Amino acid sequence: MPSSSTTETPANGSFALADLVRVSHERWRIIVTAMLCTVAVALLVVTLWPSKYSASATVVLEGRKNNITDLSAVLSQLPTDPSSVQNQIQILQSRDLASQVVDRMGLANDPEFNPALSPGLLSALLPAPSGTAHDIVIANFLKHLSAQALGLSTAISISFTSKDPAKAARIANTIVDTYIDQQIELKFQASRETTDWLANRIHQLALQVQAAESNVQAYKAEHGLTDAANGAPLINEQVSAINTQLVQAKSDLAEKQAVDSRIKGLVAQGHAADVAQIVSSPLIVQLREQEATAIQNESQLAVKYGPKNPKLIAAQNQQRDLDRKIGQEVDRLTGSADNDVAVARAQVGSLGASLRDAEDQSTDENMARVKLAALQSNAASTRAEYEAFVTRLREAQDQDAVDNSDARVISHADMPSAPSSPPRLLITLASIPAGFLLGLLFALMAERGGVPVVVVQSSAPPASDPLHGYPVLAEVPRATSWHAANELVHHPNSPYSLAVKGLAQRAAYPAMGARPRVVTIASARSGEAKSALTVNFARACAHLGQRVVVIDGDLVSPMATRLMGLKPPASGVAEVVSGAAPLSQSLMRDPCSTAFVLSPATRPANPGQVLSSPRLGKLFEHLRHGADLVVIDAPGVSRETAILASLSDAVLFVASAEAPSGYVGRAIETLAAMRAPALGIVVAHQ
Repeated sequence: MPSSSTTETPANGSFALADLVRVSHERWRIIVTAMLCTVAVALLVVTLWPSKYSASATVVLEGRKNNITDLSAVLSQLPTDPSSVQNQIQILQSRDLASQVVDRMGLANDPEFNPALSPGLLSALLPAPSGTAHDIVIANFLKHLSAQALGLSTAISISFTSKDPAKAARIANTIVDTYIDQQIELKFQASRETTDWLANRIHQLALQVQAAESNVQAYKAEHGLTDAANGAPLINEQVSAINTQLVQAKSDLAEKQAVDSRIKGLVAQGHAADVAQIVSSPLIVQLREQEATAIQNESQLAVKYGPKNPKLIAAQNQQRDLDRKIGQEVDRLTGSADNDVAVARAQVGSLGASLRDAEDQSTDENMARVKLAALQSNAASTRAEYEAFVTRLREAQDQDAVDNSDARVISHADMPSAPSSPPRLLITLASIPAGFLLGLLFALMAERGGVPVVVVQSSAPPASDPLHGYPVLAEVPRATSWHAANELVHHPNSPYSLAVKGLAQRAAYPAMGARPRVVTIASARSGEAKSALTVNFARACAHLGQRVVVIDGDLVSPMATRLMGLKPPASGVAEVVSGAAPLSQSLMRDPCSTAFVLSPATRPANPGQVLSSPRLGKLFEHLRHGADLVVIDAPGVSRETAILASLSDAVLFVASAEAPSGYVGRAIETLAAMRAPALGIVVAHQ
């Protein structure tokens, strides 16, 4: 008859994938129930969930520019980098744009966005939202709006969800149209503000230009600064002209000084006739001609009349008079050269003085022109700024006529033909794995909390089996699991552990007869399942407060010690039996219980000789008096098993449920032939 038990996983125990599979197998009813409930709830939700329709419109940020006029825009061209696209998405989802659309379409009177127009049970249960009615409508409107960039392009998709497909399309189109109008209005407003500012600034600059140029002219008049036709200062041209005249005058003076010096030298040497100025003088030439005539006449008269002749004397006087006149003319010419030198020298001095005065005036004027240059530079820069602002004003005024939006609609929203939400098929399909995971979670919680689970186990010792007096004491599930050796430690309430605990209870408190002190656990052949059952049986008895000693009787292939996690001892069964080592130094402590273990240290050359030694019986007798229970992990049914069974109070046979019945029957017959005292049979399931 099945009995209910509880299972739990200790907090300090490991939990592996095999444990998850075990829990799923044992508590499949919880998982299936959770799955069915989850799917049912999902079907109910998708049935009651109202359908909503989504309509999408697409705008693209233009990378092109209007080139009707070669003018710069008041606002720079809208950039199309990813961050700028995200900025436009935020604008499309902004409250200001939503407010314009709400007002434009009168959505404040739509119950879908204004909950005050459609009060219901849900509205009565939920707290009233804070804010004005218009703010509440905008908040509900934004919940239905979404915008996203399309891939790596500059296109933006604007989607709006509504219960009415036609309304969804109208609102989506109104959003993009309002966005485009907002872009154009933003440019016009910026242009108007810029034009007004430029006009005001130009007026200020015009006054500044007038004042700056007035300062320049007033300064020129105050300091007498005049410029020539070529724009150069007039004083510089004067200095240049005087300097040229001075150079010419100095050259003329030098020439006249040379002539004067030559004349004086020749005259002093008596060679006045060699003076070119004298020779070339018309008067001197005339007098020379007259002198030549007089000399010729004198010569003729001297020959014709003699030295006392009056005509000769008159001719001589005439000659002397001509010589005197020539000398006077020479003196006059010499004095004229001196006078020319004096005049030239005076002219040079005058020009030098004029040059110095002009240079002094130029120096003063240049100093004045330094400030004049600053005034002129200020006036020029102010005028340049004024002209630039005038040009910019004209450009801005002309740009207003050709400005347009940097974005355009490339796809208006059409009325959707199918609802966009809820995804009924997806929710239904997703509810299946979700239900499984939820059921698995409930199963793990039940495992953790010790919720009862049905375990296939006998509630009382079954009736005797006709197989040679061996009754079936228990059926142990999952006895062949790879971690069965530590099942009692890590999962003390699992079906396996409960079955082993029940077996330990019946061994410690038998219904009839005396309690066995030495129990040999055997099987048809050696195996990990039998050794694991031996370890867990010993630990279960130790947990009942008994003093337990486990003897690993398989001297060839000891397994119980390894399953307990112990290393081979320095001295073991063979050494204790031979007297080479005391028992107290050969026993090891089970790390998971209070039981002690006696294991082979090394593989003996003749295991049968060790087991057939009379000292082994004395060892068992000593242990029978010192311990409450001695558990022997025997090898497969063999001669060694017969020796161990003969020294035991009872033999517990572990039979695999999957092994052939004839194979198990022959092993039990062999044990019966050995006259082994029968404790019972444990059926081990996979």
